[in-house]
Amino acid sequence: MDSILKIAIVEDNDDLRALLIQDLSIAGYFVKGAESAEQLDELFASNIFDVLIVDINLPGENGLSISARYRRLNSQLTIVMLTARTTIEDKVTGYDSGADLYLTKPVSNSELLAAIASIGRRVAARRAIPEIVLNLRSMTLTANKAVDLNKQEVLVIKALCESPSSNLPYYKLLEICGEPIDEVSKATLEVRIARLRKKFIEAGVPEKSFRALRGDGYQLLLDVHIVL
Repeated sequence: MDSILKIAIVEDNDDLRALLIQDLSIAGYFVKGAESAEQLDELFASNIFDVLIVDINLPGENGLSISARYRRLNSQLTIVMLTARTTIEDKVTGYDSGADLYLTKPVSNSELLAAIASIGRRVAARRAIPEIVLNLRSMTLTANKAVDLNKQEVLVIKALCESPSSNLPYYKLLEICGEPIDEVSKATLEVRIARLRKKFIEAGVPEKSFRALRGDGYQLLLDVHIVL
């Protein structure tokens, strides 16, 4: 697997975009730039990126919309907002739109490179994760070792794997498990997800496995290969 961190930048200021590409390329990263959402989509159509650096004020689709869209498409993509908007409200909106990191302009070269290096370490750790296999017949989850699952745990993982963006609302997960849709069952689902997180760790997966979607459901953050 290619170990070079791949970075896409969408920034409509030509001089700033060129400077960012230059600095990050000199640091050893693979970098491509776009001035709009349309150009960014073309880049992603022919490349797989680990990081997206996005400005908010862009012609056409703005950076908030771009971030939310790409977050839905790829939960593993690290999104860095680099913008002149500096208020607390702006930052909260940025994080709500899918940003993993919010940096304000002007950003120093040393701060940006330090942030990207930190992201690179996390991406490298994620790449080192072994293949994760859900065996429907044996009802086991395997990475470095096999861990036994119960029927509901198998159903939850399978349903999330097969769902677009690997997420489902809690009521759908309850239906799949054959449980009533009420507060008691919702609390039971939370306990089940907590146990599944521990089982992923027990199987040898160090990365975070599930994300709670603001009280609305859960997202599986890892690729799981299903075998019959």
